[in-house]
Amino acid sequence: MTGTANAPVEHQTETSPGRRSARRRALIAGATGNIVEWFDFTIYGFTAAVLATVFFPPEFGSGALLATFALYGVAFLARPAGGIFFGRLGDRLGRRRSLSLAITLMGCSTAAIGLLPTYASIGVAAPLLLLLCRLVQGFSAGGEYTGAATFVVEHAPSHRRGLYAGIISSSSFVGSILATVTVLSFSSVDAEHFADGGWRWPFIIGGVVAMVGLFMRLAVEETPAFKEMQENDSLPTRPLADLFRNHWRTLLTSFVYFASLGVVTHMLLGYMPTFLVLSADVPSTVALLMTTGALVLAVPLFIFFGATVDRIGRRPLVRIGMVMSVFVSVPSYMLIGTGNIFAIAIALAALVIALSLLASALLVILEMMPTHARFTGTAIPYNIAYALFAGTAPLVCAALVNATGSDLSPAFYATAIALIALPILWRGIPESKDWSATRGSPTKHF
Repeated sequence: MTGTANAPVEHQTETSPGRRSARRRALIAGATGNIVEWFDFTIYGFTAAVLATVFFPPEFGSGALLATFALYGVAFLARPAGGIFFGRLGDRLGRRRSLSLAITLMGCSTAAIGLLPTYASIGVAAPLLLLLCRLVQGFSAGGEYTGAATFVVEHAPSHRRGLYAGIISSSSFVGSILATVTVLSFSSVDAEHFADGGWRWPFIIGGVVAMVGLFMRLAVEETPAFKEMQENDSLPTRPLADLFRNHWRTLLTSFVYFASLGVVTHMLLGYMPTFLVLSADVPSTVALLMTTGALVLAVPLFIFFGATVDRIGRRPLVRIGMVMSVFVSVPSYMLIGTGNIFAIAIALAALVIALSLLASALLVILEMMPTHARFTGTAIPYNIAYALFAGTAPLVCAALVNATGSDLSPAFYATAIALIALPILWRGIPESKDWSATRGSPTKHF
């Protein structure tokens, strides 16, 4: 792979109290923005059943839910454009500026969903406005997750990069957990009121929280890696061209990785609550609570596995996660199909463990990318993979169940994706534990 050419020569970073404080602020600011992104996206997935009745005509029947999931996936189609835009902005003008703009757009579009008129009020214009908001959400999200990971890991000390990456990854689920708590707080008090308009408040709250994240990011300094490029007058002029010319193998490996990770993640976030209700006959509140419990388990696992790769290396955990993702889906969905709460809990835990192990490879993807194009190089494969596979996962799963009549069809879909990805990732993910934090030249340093 391209990354293997980087010599493992370590450069000591600052260890002053001021530098440690800057790292903590960067970690908090990066995680906060990521929490906001996943809070906003998860709210949509968890309120899909209500949104289907609000934004589509009654005669649509079950097609309204499919249309709602289609809009869930449409947002991901805007992510590649957002990844290119925010990636180039982050590589040329700074990580902080790019992330600040991304969280602003995310917050405004999320709050706007909570203020939209319904189909009963303005007819077909309602789902069109919802589509517009989702496209803006997707565009802004294209620069958020990978940008936050780049920002935080570039601030991290060399022996803690895995821990920092694990915290950023786990913050995604913190956002989802908070979204679930918010939705339950409004829906459990009065389900009828929630359907009549109470669903709006979680989206409005998401917009307000995004503004808090914006102020936190504006208060944090730029990453040392980017500032060094500025000082050496080595900011990129054509990061995209360099990536496709010199780092295409790294881009391909990253794309396959994010496709595999995205399917597992969004089958859990976007589809599992609906699957538990429709296929396992679990009450909707119980389904949300069980999904939330799985996400709660994911938070410490992501952090633990992130810290573990700092000690033992990247490859062992990643490879275990690759193999486990091949074998875990079908048995887990069979357990879920029993409708037994204990069996469902075991199945969700197994899916989360596989996801947590696989997610530890995020750090390797960042380490494989050259510094002058790291934001762009991570954002492009991530967002294209998520547009094609992650965002469409709930829609594909629902369509497969409708077409085949089998509740296990989503599990076979996830298994097929994992099988295709396994040989590519097995060879393509390098062991980057001893790669340097600063790699000699401004175009290759971390």
